[in-house]
Amino acid sequence: MTNILYISSLCSPQVLDYLFNSSSTKPLQSIQKFHRMFTEGIKLSDDTVIVETLSSVPVPANHKKWLWRIPMEKFNNIHYRYIPFINIPLLKDVIIFFYSFFRIVIWRFSNQKNTNKIIVCDVLKLGISVSANLACRLTGIKILAIVTDLPGLMVVNSTNTKPLKLKIYNEITSKILSNFDGYVLLTEEMNEIVNPRRKPYMIMEGLVNIDLKLSDNSLENKQSERILIYAGGLFEKYGIKKLIDSFRLIGGEDLRLHIYGSGEMVKDMAAYMEIDSRIAYKGNVPNQIVVDKLQTATLLINPRPSNEELSKYSFPSKNMEYMASGTPLITTLLPGMPQDYFPFVYLFNDESLNGMRKTLEFILSKTKEELHEFGSKSKEYVLNYKNNVIQGQRLLKFLNLHNFI
Repeated sequence: MTNILYISSLCSPQVLDYLFNSSSTKPLQSIQKFHRMFTEGIKLSDDTVIVETLSSVPVPANHKKWLWRIPMEKFNNIHYRYIPFINIPLLKDVIIFFYSFFRIVIWRFSNQKNTNKIIVCDVLKLGISVSANLACRLTGIKILAIVTDLPGLMVVNSTNTKPLKLKIYNEITSKILSNFDGYVLLTEEMNEIVNPRRKPYMIMEGLVNIDLKLSDNSLENKQSERILIYAGGLFEKYGIKKLIDSFRLIGGEDLRLHIYGSGEMVKDMAAYMEIDSRIAYKGNVPNQIVVDKLQTATLLINPRPSNEELSKYSFPSKNMEYMASGTPLITTLLPGMPQDYFPFVYLFNDESLNGMRKTLEFILSKTKEELHEFGSKSKEYVLNYKNNVIQGQRLLKFLNLHNFI
């Protein structure tokens, strides 16, 4: 029997809803969704595997509640355990470090005969990843790192963290990255950076929820207006400004650009809506609302510049979510995107302002039937080959192949 302890910030949907509704600073839903799909995919791929989580709850420093002690719970056959803490800077970090260390040691020596144990850890949760690494070295447990971003290139963190604290975080994370026994990486290029000791690794650029096979994206449910959607981080470095500026150059009273998310450009949204009434900022809303809206849209857009350094080391989770919706995706030619995706996405081959305008006009000139058929094939591809159960199976095969379990 295999027992996986999954260490991250993952919360059950109930806890996440509470955080979202009670916090002025919302938790990053893309991270939560990634880890939830992955843990559930592992469990669904082999029901004999025990999947437990040890989670550092992503509570913002300004939350009104200061004492956090969430009871253990079970959701979709995943056992959730949350690290208790007092929400005071530094004290919180110290408590999380020591609690997670002793919790892992207890888990390691708990009475489970004939059980193979391994830890899977989100390396970007620095406090628990350092603690987990130390506990594993002392107790002989193998530890696998999930690396969804590179320190120093994370745009979201760099905009709301003090420079000195960010520098310390990046330096410690970079050093600890080489101390894992194996890696789950988004792109091949990541391996050169995070794995200097040439430990075993697997590439998993993303995953989609297998349950989306039951969702219905039909022409009858499409909005009468032609709606283009961007959902994600609102940062100029992500190409949002260029997207808005290119959209404004396109004629069409029935065209709409709907934008969801949070980030530094939220402050600019009111001005853009004033300039062009076809642009609408919809705020930072629960992920399920966005998922529902994707299915009624005409076109989904990811304008992230392909020449940015971070593009080599990332595969945006929004691309997977877009494709799984059944609505066509247009994206830049990101270096980390495998070629097998190319037939199922539209591409901005020219990322200049005028180039993006021309590409959007060309795609929007297609009939709604053509666009729907293209989106349906895209959905079929990711749900058949990139669903979370298949990715869970790949992880278990990887662990067996390299004698982790």
